[in-house]
Amino acid sequence: MCTFKTDKIYLTWKKNFDSSRRIIAILEKDDDSYKFYYLKENLDMAIKEGFQYYPAFQDLNEIYTNNVLDIFQRRLLNPARRDYEDFLSYWEANDYKNDIFALLGLTGAKLLTDNFEFIAPHEEIPARFLTNVSRINIADKSVIDEAKTLTNKELQERLSLIQDKNNPHDYKAIKVLFDSKFLGFIKSIHCKNIYDAFEAKCDLSLEVKNVIKNGTIKEILLKICIN
Repeated sequence: MCTFKTDKIYLTWKKNFDSSRRIIAILEKDDDSYKFYYLKENLDMAIKEGFQYYPAFQDLNEIYTNNVLDIFQRRLLNPARRDYEDFLSYWEANDYKNDIFALLGLTGAKLLTDNFEFIAPHEEIPARFLTNVSRINIADKSVIDEAKTLTNKELQERLSLIQDKNNPHDYKAIKVLFDSKFLGFIKSIHCKNIYDAFEAKCDLSLEVKNVIKNGTIKEILLKICIN
């Protein structure tokens, strides 16, 4: 099962599949109350790329506290559906089935109709969490063509994580390698914990949870374990 020990999760947005994901807002928990607010210092780049606002929260300067969790809960699968337990199992979130806040952070609450996604920071140790490989290197056809023929287990055996301390945007960036070739990055919100795990020489492992293919590799879902 995944771990979840945080009082804040981030709402992110990206323009399209190939674009960088932008951290635009925070959903924060304080006992049994919740508030949602935009990170104004992060919005400039997203706005240049076409972001306006989350439909239910149109004022970028407002701190929202009314019915915040109820509004975002609509992004989750309906518990009355017959496949709800499968949904929880896929995201390894069975322990949090009655915790809407945790489910938003653990599953991402993505929809096919927009480009929003929640991401929990997972700064706890030990930690177990799922994360997609971001900015998959589809330009390197040799890597993608070989990787997409492999089973999840075969792919997993050839993946590794390394620090990218010379990254000009984030010295805590973490690269995902296929053999010795660049495949993609860990999402920036999850990089801090993995970076700190490397620095502290913690036990760190990865598992390929799922790969979505459509002529190319569209998505790789990893499970990260830090002990």
